[in-house]
Amino acid sequence: MDALPDYAAPRSAWRRMTAASFGQARRTPRCPELPRLDGRIAVVTGATGGIGLEIARGLARRGASLILPCRNPAKGKAVAEALRTSAPSVDLVEMDLENLETVRTGAEAIARAAAGRPVDLLIENAGVWPDRYGQTKQGHEIAFGVNVLAHFALRRALSQSGALPAARVVVVTGDIYILATECTPDHSYRGRVGGMMAYCRSKLGNLWIASELSRRSPELEVRVVHPGVVATNLGGRAGAVGDWLKRRVMISPELGAQMSLLCATQPGLENGGYWHNVHGRMRLAADDPARDTAAAARLWDTCAALAAA
Repeated sequence: MDALPDYAAPRSAWRRMTAASFGQARRTPRCPELPRLDGRIAVVTGATGGIGLEIARGLARRGASLILPCRNPAKGKAVAEALRTSAPSVDLVEMDLENLETVRTGAEAIARAAAGRPVDLLIENAGVWPDRYGQTKQGHEIAFGVNVLAHFALRRALSQSGALPAARVVVVTGDIYILATECTPDHSYRGRVGGMMAYCRSKLGNLWIASELSRRSPELEVRVVHPGVVATNLGGRAGAVGDWLKRRVMISPELGAQMSLLCATQPGLENGGYWHNVHGRMRLAADDPARDTAAAARLWDTCAALAAA
């Protein structure tokens, strides 16, 4: 694989998003088919559609055994049957990321499905972009609860069970995080714009948690990924004009999976690095909100307390 570029990311949200939104299809690298992943176990959240399904398909094609948390058993069964044509094995685990109780029981089920073997790859891909204010079962703002806290609780439970001793963890974020400066469980808002900002805050939270994870758990290999501006159902329908822009500007879920697959499979990538589908390794300015180490530590402590409650 050719070396990925380094990119000194500007602080301007407008410059970052416009520079990355056009020509994505030709600028997004494709993940090599090697190395093989035979004998490896991969857990992928959000694998019943969109980018997550394409990530799971790519890992299966390379020989990985899959364990897939899913909320909808019928949809999960159909996806698993399709993936079994290429994967050595596919196990489904019932889990609703809006409910920490099922995250904990789901983590136990993952450990059972692994049958004493370690989870080698954890792809934290699932996410929600709310179009109206909502809460998880535990009463946390829903974008925070699903995108940040549920993945924190899942990873924590897997680590505590011994199922995640030395894995590679890929955290899917979104470069739109640059619009936010904080991430909290009690953010309140109204309407679609408010929902967009809740999503931005959660994506900043993903970067903060990943930074702390790489610092606190050196046994893990941590990669953070911006998959691209991808034509999925995230954020709901945007009307005729929005759908036209999706077709003209956004990339397919298959292309949107490539950077996550690169970070999951390729050797030699910097631990704790932030990888962008167009720009490669993102080098963030000192005043970038993702570089706020004090806020990252506070968010980690908040998530640890909420996950243990």
